[in-house]
Amino acid sequence: MTKSEVLLDLQQRIINEEFLPGSWLVERDLSSEYGLSRTPIREILNKLVLLGLITVQHNRGYQVRQFSFQDVVEIFNARRAIEGSCARYACYAKRPDLDERINNLRERLLHLDIEKDGGSKAITVGNEVHDLLIELAGNRYLKEFEYKLSSLMKLTRNLTKNRTAIEERSRQDHLDILDALQNRDADRCEQLMDQHLSNTCKALADTYLNSLTSFYA
Repeated sequence: MTKSEVLLDLQQRIINEEFLPGSWLVERDLSSEYGLSRTPIREILNKLVLLGLITVQHNRGYQVRQFSFQDVVEIFNARRAIEGSCARYACYAKRPDLDERINNLRERLLHLDIEKDGGSKAITVGNEVHDLLIELAGNRYLKEFEYKLSSLMKLTRNLTKNRTAIEERSRQDHLDILDALQNRDADRCEQLMDQHLSNTCKALADTYLNSLTSFYA
């Protein structure tokens, strides 16, 4: 595997909780597993540090990040600032295939069976809606900031496994955002994205806090 492939693989394994929060990533073990020397493995781990997925502890090594409730709130507030702007700028994009792409995403959202798959496909299609807006915004700096936040966002979903109610609400939010984009209504598209991220943050927080209450009851 190339360094890029190893980076993506480790990123996905962390998001999928194959490496649990708080666990250690050992250079020697990863070097043996991926067939790379320790120098490129260290470079890969440092990139994961920059993405916020792991931390480096002096004289101890690399540890998978453990999120606090405050982390989740701050990540969502950052996303609101970035993705709200992307939603606005996306409405000014001139793409001949834009309506076709919007209609494709709309159809896929409408035909999701969220109860059946537990929301996993809704997350995938929802991510594509967000990715489309970021692509259309055409701002490379906003895109770089969002790339890091999206990785962190995927980890916050692991705070709760009850995704169906959240994804049902998100589906309607995404449909409304696509409608605003298709109408090139920049004000409404920005407003809807901000409200969507605010709603999702509150829903995650409520579900997470309820799970803690049930655990300690």
